[in-house]
Amino acid sequence: MAKDASDRGDDRMNATGRRPPMDCTIVDVFAERPLAGNQLAVVRGCAHLDAREMQSIAREMNFSETTFVVEERPGEARVRIFTPVRELPFAGHPTLGTAWVLGRDRGAFTLDLAAGRVPVTFEADGIAWMEPPPVDLGDPLDPPRAAALLGLAESDLDPRYPSRFATVGPWFVLIGLRTLAALRRIAVEPSVYEDVAEGGWLAVFAFAEEPYHSDANFAARMLIPFNGIREDAATGSANTAFAAHLRSLGAGGRFIVEQGFEIDRPARLYLEVADPIRVGGKVQPVLTGTLDY
Repeated sequence: MAKDASDRGDDRMNATGRRPPMDCTIVDVFAERPLAGNQLAVVRGCAHLDAREMQSIAREMNFSETTFVVEERPGEARVRIFTPVRELPFAGHPTLGTAWVLGRDRGAFTLDLAAGRVPVTFEADGIAWMEPPPVDLGDPLDPPRAAALLGLAESDLDPRYPSRFATVGPWFVLIGLRTLAALRRIAVEPSVYEDVAEGGWLAVFAFAEEPYHSDANFAARMLIPFNGIREDAATGSANTAFAAHLRSLGAGGRFIVEQGFEIDRPARLYLEVADPIRVGGKVQPVLTGTLDY
């Protein structure tokens, strides 16, 4: 069976036997200032790379995600997303950050991802907003196992937010806690995780309606036992699932979620809980250069 052109790669080399150089931009996403939020490397001009080489570059970057711009067209681009260990069909901060790098001066830009087309708009206040793919809200997770998964007591759970699974590209379990103090104490218990995840790639998103700052609504943490990145600084896909969870519980309007404070990468995510859901944040440029090897 013939492979897609983006997976075949080619052997184009320059006169020195090296691959043609590719533009690389590093940005901080969901960041109110530089050197905060979630780091992202955006590599452009990647039509000649196959999936194995993209994976190697993502491992070299060692950020939670690296994106590869396979094809650019007016107002849109086809993009692939890789963690240090695997490809993702969708992820939030790579979507916002890549759209910002490619189209921030256009007012709007669309990414063609494995999960589908995701439009991003840029507003005058500096917030970029994406309309993510639909969320599949899954089964509940019973309170004793949810608490055990985080190494907490069942009394630490917030009964207003029943724990449940959700999928939006990545697969999450969403667990609400009563206090910020409990959120700070969480630690995934490996044996419980193996039982709950059943061999799957499950990420653990915990939140509390007690933010770090009074102008926000929630604090959150995202633990990734399988990904090589133990805790994520800012997770647009998990917050998309969280927004859908809030909507299912009857909530609506705009909310601010703070994440990344426990790993010194403070982030702020803006949620519009409506139909459709939108997730927004600011993007800060950090570095531009050339990937040349």
